Amino acid sequence: MFKKLSAVVLILATTGAWAQSDLTVDSLAKGDQTKAAFAQMVKGHKLPKWVVKGGTTTPAKEVTLGGDKYQVLEACKPHNCGAERIAILYSEQQNTMAGVYSTVKEQSGAERLVWMNAGDKLSIDGKTVLFAALTGSLENHPDAFNYK
Repeated sequence: MFKKLSAVVLILATTGAWAQSDLTVDSLAKGDQTKAAFAQMVKGHKLPKWVVKGGTTTPAKEVTLGGDKYQVLEACKPHNCGAERIAILYSEQQNTMAGVYSTVKEQSGAERLVWMNAGDKLSIDGKTVLFAALTGSLENHPDAFNYK
């Protein structure tokens, strides 16, 4: 049993699987290698402080868009996930990010989406993945959001 567990640990360590689970929205905002791309993504948008100070997060998920691998990260406002959420697509190879920030009005239930750095290059598939991350569809159906 110990040998099997050791082998799994070695595989995870050499493939970088642990490193991806440590990736969070706030670590992208503060990381030496990623903060410039994060700043480019949010340029012109006023986001709440919880986004860069550490919202409630889930582990990053990997998707493929047009043959390129991306990490999808999600976070929400602590103690009020239904009201404010953010999802980010991050390409380590290209050091680029795109995101969507969602706010929901309590009285009406109306949702407002703010798309960040989500131009034509991202395509409708990238926007679909970001929205799926916000709604929970990516979590429930992770293999359905890989677009070759």
